[in-house]
Amino acid sequence: HRLLSSSLIAQPDATGVMKRGNHAIRLLLLLSSSSPSSSLTLGRVRALRALGERSIQFARDGHYDRAEALQRRVLNGMQKHGHPDIATALNNLADTCYLQGALEEAERLQRELWSFQRERLGDGHPQTLKVMGILLPVTLTAQGRFAEAMGLCSEAGSQMDEHLGEMHPHTIVAAALREVLAAHVQGTFEALYSAPPPI
Repeated sequence: HRLLSSSLIAQPDATGVMKRGNHAIRLLLLLSSSSPSSSLTLGRVRALRALGERSIQFARDGHYDRAEALQRRVLNGMQKHGHPDIATALNNLADTCYLQGALEEAERLQRELWSFQRERLGDGHPQTLKVMGILLPVTLTAQGRFAEAMGLCSEAGSQMDEHLGEMHPHTIVAAALREVLAAHVQGTFEALYSAPPPI
């Protein structure tokens, strides 16, 4: 484990290439897929999680293609065995697709995540409601589908009030998003943000 950890945090050489990091990724890919058993062992889970962490760093550095490739590998590994980390893998991949402007794919992944969380966690769980009331509406808004986003956000907002309470962070963010979406739907978005601040 020390070897893997030190490889993952290696710094780029003079050319900017992460040689030790790339070696670690190859090793993690091998570990994540080479077990003779069909079960998802602890070692394979750790390898997939490490690949997921590395993919997030690639995305932060703007290497979206590399991030997406690793994230799809992680998602496939988790889905193959029905591991609960499917939710994290779906969320990470959806974020990367969103950042690349692949909004339809991001939406598809978020809807899959929403369905997975509803089945595993229930409709009133904070993570389920976050996807329904914040993440998915933001993706729909980026596609210009304001009314659809508003409907989803409003429905989620009611459930957030009931299950999480008015002061929960998800409830507060969803309420602010609803205000912006309502302004878009009503055609008053510019007026909402050009009004002078209250005294």
